[in-house]
Amino acid sequence: MVVVALIYEGGPEFLRTPLGGSFLVHESFLYRREKAAGDKVYWTCRDQARMGCRSRAITQGQRVTVMRGHCHPPDLGGLEILRQRERRPGTAQWGSSGGPEFLKTPLGGSFLVHESFLYRREKAAGEKVYWTCRDQARMGCRSRAITQGQRVMVMRRHCHPPDLGGLEALRQREQFPSPAQREGSGTPQPLEFLRTSLGGKFLVYESFLYRKEKAAGEKVYWMCRDQSRLGCRSRAITQGQQVTVMRSHCHLPDLAGLEALRQRERFPTTAQQEDPENIEHLPKVQLCFTTCSPESQQINGKVKDIKPNSESQ
Repeated sequence: MVVVALIYEGGPEFLRTPLGGSFLVHESFLYRREKAAGDKVYWTCRDQARMGCRSRAITQGQRVTVMRGHCHPPDLGGLEILRQRERRPGTAQWGSSGGPEFLKTPLGGSFLVHESFLYRREKAAGEKVYWTCRDQARMGCRSRAITQGQRVMVMRRHCHPPDLGGLEALRQREQFPSPAQREGSGTPQPLEFLRTSLGGKFLVYESFLYRKEKAAGEKVYWMCRDQSRLGCRSRAITQGQQVTVMRSHCHLPDLAGLEALRQRERFPTTAQQEDPENIEHLPKVQLCFTTCSPESQQINGKVKDIKPNSESQ
C-alpha cells in the first residue's frame, strides 16, 4: 500500500455538507468525516457507498495523508456547486422561497428536489404527495418525503451523499432541452453515433457514451460505456430516431473522451483511410522468403541468401 503525505501551507480545505457536516477537499476529491482520535481526524471518500471507493485520508493539523487512490474521477461539477453555496449561502436552498423544486425525469415524470437530494414520486392521497429517495433501489436508501402545497416534510435521513453532479445535469437539461425534448420543434435531429476503437459503435446522448448491447426487432439496447469501470447502470433504447433512457448516470459525462472520439471521426488516421484493396502487394521475392519453409531454402546444408532482383519485380 502506497501512502502519500502532502503538506499545504494554507491548510486543508473544508466545505459544509447539505446536512451541516464537513467535507474535506483534497486534490478535487471530497472526503466525509469518519472519526477523530487525538489530533488526528479520519476521512473516507464521499463516494464510498455509491462507487465502492476505498480511498482514505487523515488530517493532522496542516498535514493531509492519503491512503489508496480513487477508483473514479473527481466530481468537479459537484465540488463547484458546494463552493458556490459556501460563497453564497443565501442561494443554497433551491426553491425555498417559491416552494418545492421539481425537475422532469428522463421518462417524463417528476423529481422532487430537497436539500440537493432527488425524490421520486410514489403516490398521492388527497393534498399530500408521497416521495421516495431516487436511490432507494440502488443504495437501499429509506428516506421519504411528503409534500403538501408549499410544505415539505422529510422522514429518515439519507444513507448517502447527494448526487450533485446528476442534479446539476438535470437542471441544465431543464434550462437547455435538447431538440428531441422540445415540443413543437419539428423533426428531431438524427442520433449521433461514433466508432469505437475496435470498429463498433457508440451511441452519444446528452454527452454520455453508450455501448451497443443487443438488438430486438426495431429496438436496439445500449448500456453505459462506464458500466464496468464505475458500475453505472444507465441504459438506453433506440427505436428509429427515438431514445429512451432508463436510470440516471452515477457519474459526469467524459467530455474530453467524447471530443477525442469526435476528432478521430472527423480526422481519421492514415491507417483508417487506407482501402485494403489498394494496399501494394509485397514483391514475390519477399513473399517467397516469408512463406517458404527453411528446408526449401537450404542448399548443401547452408542457407542461400536471396537478394531482390529488379527484373523479377
